[in-house]
Amino acid sequence: MTDSIRPVPRWLHVWAVLAVLATLVLLAIGQLVTSFGAGMADPVWPTEPWYVFRTATESEKERFRKDYAFFLEHSHRIAGWTIGGIVIVLAGGLWRTEPRVVARWWALAGAAVLIAGYSEFHRGLRTQHNTPAAEVTIPVGAAGVAVFGAVNMIAAAVSGLLARTPAALVRLLGSLSLVAVMIQGLLGGFRVKLNELVGTDLAAFHGIFAQVVLGLLTAVAVLSARYGAGTETRRLGRWAGVLAVVVFVQVAFGAMVRHYPVPLSQRLHFATAFLATGLAVWVLRAVLVDPAALIRARGVTWVLAALLVVQLYLGIEAWLAKFGAYMLPELVPVTPEGGAIRTFHALVGSGVWAASLALALRLGGRRAGKIVH
Repeated sequence: MTDSIRPVPRWLHVWAVLAVLATLVLLAIGQLVTSFGAGMADPVWPTEPWYVFRTATESEKERFRKDYAFFLEHSHRIAGWTIGGIVIVLAGGLWRTEPRVVARWWALAGAAVLIAGYSEFHRGLRTQHNTPAAEVTIPVGAAGVAVFGAVNMIAAAVSGLLARTPAALVRLLGSLSLVAVMIQGLLGGFRVKLNELVGTDLAAFHGIFAQVVLGLLTAVAVLSARYGAGTETRRLGRWAGVLAVVVFVQVAFGAMVRHYPVPLSQRLHFATAFLATGLAVWVLRAVLVDPAALIRARGVTWVLAALLVVQLYLGIEAWLAKFGAYMLPELVPVTPEGGAIRTFHALVGSGVWAASLALALRLGGRRAGKIVH
């Protein structure tokens, strides 16, 4: 049961936090894949999560144990499947709290149809492992079924918003998270499947969309939490929202630098770093001197401040490692130290994005004693 200050049961909030933490682990592995150039270690996709344990050949199993690139690539895929399962449980649990019986079962049916269509879509592609990329046939029927299920689930969530049903926004974000995780999986898979046609062009989009997934899950985790007492701080919340947007853009430019280190992407990433840092310092100071804001967001404020300091240091080190070697960035050899620095820099950047978004939601949400819609 929900109460006036907890929009959903406690376990769903805990599960949402787990989803965010698991996503950060997935992002860390993904950043390692990028840092060490392991994106095409295995050109076969899609594969089941148990592939390297049950159905792989003995040589592939041995490669998984000894080849770090193959290990990273498949660990990333396994983590992706795990996140998918976590988000399915999260979305299903959120819809179980829907008070409108018809909407509840309509949305759960839509989610089931979405999952079934998505699974059939994967099965259709698995039968074409040996088919050249240019000749791959997209399972249009399965894709249509998945889209139909997603539309019905999201429509039920939107109807809840219009009806001002308690926790309707949390259910909408949970539904969007489920769809986004599936899209992210396809982006990662098609980056492998279509490599011979479009090269690594999809890799940057895969990296940027990962931040969208992280943002959606972070929003679910924040809005499903119990709010403490305190007056509303809407104006400061809007500035924190601007900060979150700027940080997202800066992280997106960072992904472009990782995959396309051309002068334009470098300049944009560097310039927005100054903007994001200055705005973050201003917002953090404003929160620290506002007692009402501190009551609502003390923890996330200090987390954001700490991440910001670490990120500035890692940014300098990552930049010098890649662009301070007096040679073209793509020719700089990848060392364990350099790869680790770049990976941590990208991962902490994701943490800054999630923390800034959490800060904006905490400051802009409703007062304790009211259900967050």
